[in-house]
Amino acid sequence: MTYNYEGPNYRIYALIIGEIIEPGDFFEWQIKNIAFAEQTQRNFSPIQSTFSEVNDQESYATFLPYIDPVRIKSEYALICDVKEDDPRAALGGAIRRVDRICRFLSIAYSEDFKNKFSRDRSLIPYLYQVNKIYALDENGNESQIDFKFESGYIYLPDRPELGAWRHPETKKFLKDIFYFNDAILERAVKYLYRSSIGRFVNDSPEKIALDYIKSMEIIINTLSNKRAFEKRLDEAAIRIGLSDDEKEKIKKCWDDRSKYSDTAHPAPFDQAERYPNQFPLPSNVQYPHRLSGAIAVNVCTKYFLYKRSLFRIDIDEPFDNEEERLGEVNAQWESNHLFFQTKEKNKEALKKKIAEHFAREYQIQESDVFDVALAPGKKIITLRVRDNTNLHTPTLRVSKVVIRP
Repeated sequence: MTYNYEGPNYRIYALIIGEIIEPGDFFEWQIKNIAFAEQTQRNFSPIQSTFSEVNDQESYATFLPYIDPVRIKSEYALICDVKEDDPRAALGGAIRRVDRICRFLSIAYSEDFKNKFSRDRSLIPYLYQVNKIYALDENGNESQIDFKFESGYIYLPDRPELGAWRHPETKKFLKDIFYFNDAILERAVKYLYRSSIGRFVNDSPEKIALDYIKSMEIIINTLSNKRAFEKRLDEAAIRIGLSDDEKEKIKKCWDDRSKYSDTAHPAPFDQAERYPNQFPLPSNVQYPHRLSGAIAVNVCTKYFLYKRSLFRIDIDEPFDNEEERLGEVNAQWESNHLFFQTKEKNKEALKKKIAEHFAREYQIQESDVFDVALAPGKKIITLRVRDNTNLHTPTLRVSKVVIRP
């Protein structure tokens, strides 16, 4: 191997294991047989990570930038020489290559098996693990470096700062949204939260970005069945009250996803390459980590406020001589899904009766019932209250619940 480097350079040894490994020159790298005794002599081990103490902070959250869940024992190592300015960037650059190599080795093994035995084989992945990083001089000679990852990013130092919510309505909002059962909201918030903690749990920048966009996409898709995303967004924006600025930011997220496929790495030289979750990035990778700020939070909140004001009411025939009544359907799984038992057939009279029963049960003015719409077939009514209506806990929740399949 020829060395012609300028500036600091590094050599990465990554143990590799798979069904078939052929030692020797491997494209511009090398696969080498390294006995376990030599690995011990070289002090091979997975990259170490340690928590650094921050003595001037009483409380905080931090994380390790690299934690490897895999432990590999193999006498074969893939050797990569990398030109970078520091060991972290060198590790990121090398792992980009090693990860790609293992992907295509896995594909090649499946093809080899198919051609030999004339039948398909599911993908058996080649695995790798970085075990050593050396610095190289201008002659390609290796020298030891003291390299390890330390936690350094401090999040929420000396918290909590306050012992009560700043705004008087927040406590009620938390209670309302916590007890509001809506499958779409649950999924959206789950993706949004995962995106927000992605860097703490070693998610890749790609996954952080995709989770963020997914949290909004779930909501937008459930509010419209239009074919094109922009048309779905326009319809959803009207329903939940998104501003023009919010729509533009969502469109930008969507365009980035569509353009780059994996959004996280819009680098001019390599727009759709994925970097492994657990390693630092090379120095030439840029990633708009913060995306569009609070936009996904706003989408989730506005969707909740919209769904909280919207009720689906199934129209049922009463049993025997039962009186007209309003009740909940599977309240523990789906909020704002009610039933109304009545013999009323007249469309307008039916809508008025439902508005009267609803206003009484939820202790609001009948004028706060914004809209009552009867679906074709007269079996389902959609009722909406004004967005600023203060709905009280209805008596039907404790005494008139009907569990239905």
